[in-house]
Amino acid sequence: MRTPSLTIFVPAHNEAKNVAGAVRDVVEAASDTCPDYEVLVVDDGSIDGTGEVADRLARANPRIRVVHNRPKQGLAGGYRTALNAATKDYFAFIPGDREIRADSIRAIFGAIGSADLVVPYHANQEARAWHRRVLTVVSTGLINLLFRRGLRYYQGPTVYPTALARALPTRTRGFFFLAEMLLHALDRGCTYVEVGLVHQERAFGKSKAVTLPNILTALRAILGTWWVLRVHRAGPSAVREPSELTPDRHMGGRVKS
Repeated sequence: MRTPSLTIFVPAHNEAKNVAGAVRDVVEAASDTCPDYEVLVVDDGSIDGTGEVADRLARANPRIRVVHNRPKQGLAGGYRTALNAATKDYFAFIPGDREIRADSIRAIFGAIGSADLVVPYHANQEARAWHRRVLTVVSTGLINLLFRRGLRYYQGPTVYPTALARALPTRTRGFFFLAEMLLHALDRGCTYVEVGLVHQERAFGKSKAVTLPNILTALRAILGTWWVLRVHRAGPSAVREPSELTPDRHMGGRVKS
């Protein structure tokens, strides 16, 4: 079977000192696993020179494109912008903060095609800040309880077939749209393979993910999705079979449905 083609979304907000390394890791991993790839760097309202760094990377590599969002649209807005611009079979995202180790990116990309979805999770939770670990444990436990699932993580950089990702509904504009998308994909009967990723502390700056507004938005998103999928409409969706939106698989792997 043919090797899958891949669009990689790299979001970057004020990541001038991290984005070049993040893009380098992505390019090296994709070159080894999915040679037919493109990188979409979304400079999301940065004021620290991130856009200039991204433009230099694009001039040096024709596979890299840059979108400058003005004003800032947040991760959900940047994700949608990149997804609409994607031209390849699969869609992935790797943050521009370089918090995912290079060998983990290669493992994520290498699993593409072994199931409908590649679902990464943190394999070294102890390396993360305590408050991020607590948020992950609480939110993942709540989602598994409400939706009767058993995943290790819902907020990771899940890889989707591009057509499937475009078809998934999202109501929240906050960070937890990632979990919402994944829950809708699972509800449609998509298979998945979980891949452990190794978290590394960013070399520069601080994470912008964990804030009180984001936590409150996440709770609303979880409960809203639960209402839609488990209360308002009981039972799995029959709207669209995953196989209609999933390119031919090219390799084997540990698959769950």
